Amino acid sequence: MDLQQKIEEIAAPFLSIIDAFIVDIHIVHDEQQKTVQLFVDTDLGITIGQCTELSRNVGEALELQNIIPSSYVLEVSSPDLTKPLILLRQYRKNIGRQFRVRYRKNDKIIEIVAKLSGIEGDILTFITKSEETRMVSFNEIIESIEELPW
Repeated sequence: MDLQQKIEEIAAPFLSIIDAFIVDIHIVHDEQQKTVQLFVDTDLGITIGQCTELSRNVGEALELQNIIPSSYVLEVSSPDLTKPLILLRQYRKNIGRQFRVRYRKNDKIIEIVAKLSGIEGDILTFITKSEETRMVSFNEIIESIEELPW
């Protein structure tokens, strides 16, 4: 089991208390120290207080199990708006928002800027600025980043 899997396993009980999920884990090494970045979210959005509580609980559990032998810093936060959406679950709370989406269809890579108008199973429906409807399977998406209105 690799370090990311161990961190996920240790964090799972604390995440379940607030119905949160892990979006991504980054482990960054530099000359001074190791930083473990835990990006978490909920279906309704996560608060700073929830991130603080998760950081405290997960940090204590990591220390007790001593799975990171060297010194490290644990950062728990929500993924920022510049990060691509990774999980299908993340799209649900973003219906109505504008995205730049790159996806693969019949061996072609297509890029659109469109508003997410709905989700049915794993099919996402986007409406382009020219009112064209695009149905995109989650598995076809290469990258999807929210387009900020400013």
